[in-house]
Amino acid sequence: MTPETTRYRFTLEELQQADDWSEGFCLACRAPRECCEPDASAYPCDECGEHAVYGPHWIAIAGLFTEGAR
Repeated sequence: MTPETTRYRFTLEELQQADDWSEGFCLACRAPRECCEPDASAYPCDECGEHAVYGPHWIAIAGLFTEGAR
């Protein structure tokens, strides 16, 4: 799963909180992952095992966000 193929979008609030808490999100299953760099790319997911966890800065740069509720 890559930013180009994911169907998930994240709110700006979720991305800010993830940045504050050093988390990322799996683009395969949307699960959060702790201990992520803001620019994390293709980290393994603790939930589904896919190497699809990206940090909030990467997600924002890829345009995978909405301004409203998810």
